[in-house]
Amino acid sequence: MADGISGRDLDALRGLLALNMDDPGPVLPWELMECMRDLFHSDRVELSRFQPGLEAFVLEQALAETQEVQVGPYPPDPRYWELYRSTDACSYADRTGDIASVAKLSDFVSDRQWRASPMSVDYASGRMRALMAYLPDEPGHRTRLYLWRCSGRDFDERDRLLLTLLRPHLIAAFRAAERRRQAPAALTTRQLELLQYVAQGYTNTQIARRMVLSEGTVRTHLNHIYERLGVTSRTAAVTRMSTAGLE
Repeated sequence: MADGISGRDLDALRGLLALNMDDPGPVLPWELMECMRDLFHSDRVELSRFQPGLEAFVLEQALAETQEVQVGPYPPDPRYWELYRSTDACSYADRTGDIASVAKLSDFVSDRQWRASPMSVDYASGRMRALMAYLPDEPGHRTRLYLWRCSGRDFDERDRLLLTLLRPHLIAAFRAAERRRQAPAALTTRQLELLQYVAQGYTNTQIARRMVLSEGTVRTHLNHIYERLGVTSRTAAVTRMSTAGLE
């Protein structure tokens, strides 16, 4: 197929788009990041939210061999921000305002130059190849996705095009996760009671008997609960109840 994208790539992309996103993760769903790591043959998938004007990171979510999360605000070594501003690959979006393009590290610097650069030596921890994209964020913030390879071949145009095609879905997943991380709307006493029965594993029929309701009313209550909590399943609603301290 043109541009190096195969039918197999498209099948993998469709599978990724069909993922259940009920678990929002810190920034993106973990399952989505795992699938991206496999699709792009990456050693590390890293997504950072930061405020370059304030020289502070808000949150970093990374997936390599394990899941890593660091919550801010936290400033790295002040030298990091000096290097950030002087490294074209890092400050490109700030300098140009372009957050729509998908870029490779090699668009800005050769392997030899990157390997010898202070940013690589001090902060990249052996990561040599990068494919990067930005997601729209609120003013003053940047949300940047890095796909890293520690060795081997560089990312190619097939990878760039795949990430370009995937980027609108990443934006939608990021925005959905943001909505779910916001404090949920208050549930009524009746809804909390019903949700506690769900958490105990009762079926709709059993819940209806205990609450003296019809099964149709139980289903209606559940749909309202899903809408308020920003989820689409019983399991996700129970998880949301737990993490929001609604028990």
